[in-house]
Amino acid sequence: MIKLIVSDLDGTLMQKDHTVRIEDQEALRKAIESGIIITFASGRMYPEIRHVMDLIGLEVHAVSQNGAYVHTSGKNLIRHDSFETELIRQLAVAAQETPFYTVMCSPDTYVVTTHSAENEKVQQNLLAPLIVMPHALEALGGELMCCKITYLGDVEKLLTFKEQLLAVHGDKIDAYIADVNCLDVMPRHVSKGAGLQALQAHLGIQPEETICIGDSFNDVSMFRTTPHSFAMSSSHSDVKSQAAYVVSSVADAIDWALKLGLS
Repeated sequence: MIKLIVSDLDGTLMQKDHTVRIEDQEALRKAIESGIIITFASGRMYPEIRHVMDLIGLEVHAVSQNGAYVHTSGKNLIRHDSFETELIRQLAVAAQETPFYTVMCSPDTYVVTTHSAENEKVQQNLLAPLIVMPHALEALGGELMCCKITYLGDVEKLLTFKEQLLAVHGDKIDAYIADVNCLDVMPRHVSKGAGLQALQAHLGIQPEETICIGDSFNDVSMFRTTPHSFAMSSSHSDVKSQAAYVVSSVADAIDWALKLGLS
């Protein structure tokens, strides 16, 4: 019997215009009415996940910033993590001679070091503030605590940069393409999967009582925490190969979970 449903947001539950399809909203409510616990897991910040909750009128658990933070539906923080100061400074400096747009992520704010025309464009896809902090590098580890760093740019160049970062810091970081033009880098021990496992332990829910739904490489660690993993049909083939099932919507995965409870 399924007791916990975990859904990614961007490309899975949330559309590009930041809306949630009515059929998915109805499926979530049906699951809740059946006694199933819902969690949203995202690379986005907790305030952004709260924005989605408010949008659809649901209070759910949240795994944010790829597992760096885990909040209960009652807004209690049960897990949090961040980069070691020297490591995040090295990662921030590493992109200075590249064409990438680099964003440092605090618990509730996106941070860049300079004003640019790109800032407004990036802000349009965010549901939390993007601020300019010229002294961000000096503030890291103190005024600015960072749990994720994101590089935006051409995907082929990002893949090359990813390998360069892993060659230097591979024992300390994890790096993956989170969107078509987005490379996320996290501390090695931080992932959506680790965040989900912390929540499962908090709730007393077993892996086989959980389903997770996602569409990107940062969801694969979640897929490995349960035998019931679902990749979106629009996912990269390498992502789909890591999931137990492929579906075209969150509603389809929830329907599977509800039918399992009746069998």
